Amino acid sequence: MRKGIILCFFLLGINIFSQSNEAKLKELISLTKSDRMLSMGFQGFMDHYNNKYKDLPSNFWDEFKKDMTPDKIFELYIPIYKKYFTDADVDALIKFYKTPAGQKLIENMPSLMKESMEIANNFAEGLNKKVNDKLNKHYHFQDPPPPAP
Repeated sequence: MRKGIILCFFLLGINIFSQSNEAKLKELISLTKSDRMLSMGFQGFMDHYNNKYKDLPSNFWDEFKKDMTPDKIFELYIPIYKKYFTDADVDALIKFYKTPAGQKLIENMPSLMKESMEIANNFAEGLNKKVNDKLNKHYHFQDPPPPAP
């Protein structure tokens, strides 16, 4: 009997800890506006199809919007955050993202990512050209290839 009571308290403690941890993760996800980014992505997804199919009825998306609730978004993100961050990490991240520097990072992240991707793409294209030029020179390829006999 005593073991059963101890087990119940242990499981209750785990459940309370898990709920506390999830509350912190929800706070972190909200602070970083990750949930809003997914919602904005979904809006872009809908806009794409609305532009492609002009005659969609106004209620076409109602069924799909049910899957874009804040609870559903948290349900998608929380397991990922749990995988990569300890409770101490989450506390530290929440503390950081509440600072002016953390808020500035969040606000500028979309522009940072866009510009970083553009630079990375341009760099990759230039690198690809250099590699192909060197391969062509090494293997004596001709560009364009000689006409077929």
